[in-house]
Amino acid sequence: MEGWSDSALKGEAMYVPSDGPADRFVPAPGCLHQLHLVEYAGGLRLCEDETGLLVGPTDLRLQRAGLYVTNLRGVNYYPEAAHRADLSPGRRLRLVREPDNPHDPFAVAVYPNDGKEPIGYVNRQKARHWSKVIADGTLLTTVSLRGTGPGEDCDAVAVLAAAPEVVAHLMSPRPADLPRPAYLH
Repeated sequence: MEGWSDSALKGEAMYVPSDGPADRFVPAPGCLHQLHLVEYAGGLRLCEDETGLLVGPTDLRLQRAGLYVTNLRGVNYYPEAAHRADLSPGRRLRLVREPDNPHDPFAVAVYPNDGKEPIGYVNRQKARHWSKVIADGTLLTTVSLRGTGPGEDCDAVAVLAAAPEVVAHLMSPRPADLPRPAYLH
């Protein structure tokens, strides 16, 4: 693959190690996150500014930093809604708590920003926390990290939710003076 180094192809060299400081992604008070979203493998991934390393979507430290990332569940139950929706990486989506959901009182459905039908759900392990964050009045902006455009079949969607100003920062262009993302070396 052109533009990829041997070490980057090994995978682990491209990602922030999952061990280390528990507050690695938590910004100092009054400071912005030191992360940006970058295009990677047809979707978006978090990239650490200082190192250029990608941040794995399952890194447990993200939640501590107010960044909520998950693969949606149940997309296959809503194929028509997913087919109609624009779930392209970077598109805004909407979270809706469903406290009356008979399967899970902490269920959080994900809708296209202007849609009337859900396209899937936050997985059960994360939904309890996400539901409480939303119920506490925390305003979250949600964007697709992986998905397809309208009119395309979609079997996998990943999303990121965070405070609106945080999502705006993450989606802003990564400054040119930062180290290149590791997968581009």
